[in-house]
Amino acid sequence: MSEIDPKLDELIKKKRIERRLTQEEVAELVGCHPQYYKNLENGKGMPSLPMFCKIMWTLHISADEYVWPAQYPDNPTYKSLLNLLDQCDKYMLSVLLATAEALLANTPNKTNDKTEK
Repeated sequence: MSEIDPKLDELIKKKRIERRLTQEEVAELVGCHPQYYKNLENGKGMPSLPMFCKIMWTLHISADEYVWPAQYPDNPTYKSLLNLLDQCDKYMLSVLLATAEALLANTPNKTNDKTEK
C-alpha cells in the first residue's frame, strides 16, 4: 500500500476534529468504509481523485489549503471567517466583498500585519 502525503493525513484529521465529526461519520458522508477512512488518517493508502475531492468538500478544505498550507495562517479569526464564507450565497459574498473593499479603502495607515491582536 502506498503511503499518503503526510500533510494530507494530518490535515484531514485536524479538520475532522474541528468539525466535531467522528471517522465513521466522515466515512459515511463520503461513501467509503470506515476502516478505509481510518487508514487515510493514519497515513496508509492513497485516495482516488474522486474520493480526495469528496473528503475535501465534506471537511470544507480548499485544494489551495492543502497545496499551499503556509498561505492559511493558524489564526482563529481567519478560520472563523473562512467557515462563515462557506455558508454564504453569491449575493452575500458580493456584499461582504464590497464591505471589505470599502473598509480597506478607508483605513488610514494600512499595514500588512495580519497577526491576531
